[in-house]
Amino acid sequence: MDKKIQEIREALVEATQEDETMTWIHADGEKAIEYISYLLQQIEIKDKALEFYADKENYEERFIEDTNVPIAGGYFSTPKVVKERGNRARTALKGEDTNE
Repeated sequence: MDKKIQEIREALVEATQEDETMTWIHADGEKAIEYISYLLQQIEIKDKALEFYADKENYEERFIEDTNVPIAGGYFSTPKVVKERGNRARTALKGEDTNE
């Protein structure tokens, strides 16, 4: 994870504990906390989608043994990335969680 994002997360935890020494929060501190929390949530959603596409295993075909297939005794599975056809990316770009 990005070090600056981690720093922001830690500062947000401190700010939500009503630490009055947090000088970076202006007079409308609650709104600032709300905005930061929302942005961090959006980063997490996008990161999950990117991790799926970055995982090399999601591009691999696998041989599935199946005795009902008379010639080869099985078949190759469709890679996960091909099956999902960009749905995770579209969902994440809308700001919605992919629940994966």
